[in-house]
Amino acid sequence: MNILLTNYRYFVSGGPERYLFNAKELFEEKGHKVIPFSVKHPRNLPSEYSHYFLSALTDSEEAVTFRQLKLTPKNLIKLIDRTFLSVEARGRMKRLLRDNDVDVAYTLHFLRWISPSIFAELSKRGVPIVVRVSDFEYMCPGTHLLRDGEVCELCVGGSLLASVKYRCVQGSLPLSLAHYASMSLYKAMGTMKKIDAFVCPSRFTLRQMKKAGFAEEKLFHVPTFVNTQAIPPRSDVPGEYILYSGRLSPEKGVEVLLEAFEKYRKRSGAAAIPLHIIHTGGEGAGVLEERIKSGDLEDVVLLSGLPARDFYSYVGNAAFTVVPSLCYDNLPNVVLESYACGKAVIGSGLGSIPELVEDGGTGLLFEAGNSDDLADKITWLAGRRRECMNMGRKGRMLAESEYGGDLHHERLMGLFSGLM
Repeated sequence: MNILLTNYRYFVSGGPERYLFNAKELFEEKGHKVIPFSVKHPRNLPSEYSHYFLSALTDSEEAVTFRQLKLTPKNLIKLIDRTFLSVEARGRMKRLLRDNDVDVAYTLHFLRWISPSIFAELSKRGVPIVVRVSDFEYMCPGTHLLRDGEVCELCVGGSLLASVKYRCVQGSLPLSLAHYASMSLYKAMGTMKKIDAFVCPSRFTLRQMKKAGFAEEKLFHVPTFVNTQAIPPRSDVPGEYILYSGRLSPEKGVEVLLEAFEKYRKRSGAAAIPLHIIHTGGEGAGVLEERIKSGDLEDVVLLSGLPARDFYSYVGNAAFTVVPSLCYDNLPNVVLESYACGKAVIGSGLGSIPELVEDGGTGLLFEAGNSDDLADKITWLAGRRRECMNMGRKGRMLAESEYGGDLHHERLMGLFSGLM
């Protein structure tokens, strides 16, 4: 099968891109041909198809999110083009389809950076369009269903006008208005109806999409996967530290984790184990680095992103992982990666996390935003290494039975073949 794999980044900057390259590797291992389609960027991985990629919105290696873009007149024109219906995107896709046979289009992020203009060409040629729902951007212009640090569902199942009122796109009225106008245009033109299926990594996300008015017959629950065959379990290792891995953005709850860790240290004294943070950037990175350097945080080690091989080894040496999200997580990769390494997980009870973390089985759940509750759970698990290791073993078994690559491939191929 020839699979067109589309995403607005062709380098790893977070969970969606880790999935992108894992899926590409999985498809190719199974004998499929993968044709990537993306946007040019200085950090992109090499690809023989890069000449089809859209022109860059910026030349800066640091600009990964819209918030980091410098809105020069040239960039602003491109941004408006991509936000609405991009002539460039449709033209590049037309050229790609003219030169390559494509059986199915599997799309991750496309809003704002690419635009749904590509769907017109795909639909014209009868190529089934499958979109993976990586976050909540189709029902929430802020993408996280979060406003002022609190869960917000005002736009779910209703009008997106609330996002203009509260300036949900980067706190900007013009950008929020532009997003509202573009989504209204897509709706009026039936652009999104060209999508044949939505892949929802969690049941929680599927329910939210249904609540937002998406046709139930187009919604399919296909969980993310983890390559357990390439990751040796370390559930027999008690671990040397507590681990957090991810962005340092406010919605990820890192501040709550730090507060909880300080409370745990005071209770445990010399018996306390340190906290290690592997981060992939985010709005809070600079502030946290300064706090650690100033000595304000004891026993906290901050590391930037690690290569996959080093990352899994690092997870394997942890006692357990903490996922303290304040927002609805779609399906955090780090939970599955921790399970693959044989490690228990403490997670907040929001979004899809209760689907993944069996409280008292593969880890523990705590009340999101409650540092006292999280401190209690950290103290309990850190002081019971045998129970912690048993939870890690159960997590590994769950990763193998429900979240393996072969099963993920089987589920996707069933969907793709049905549409074809």
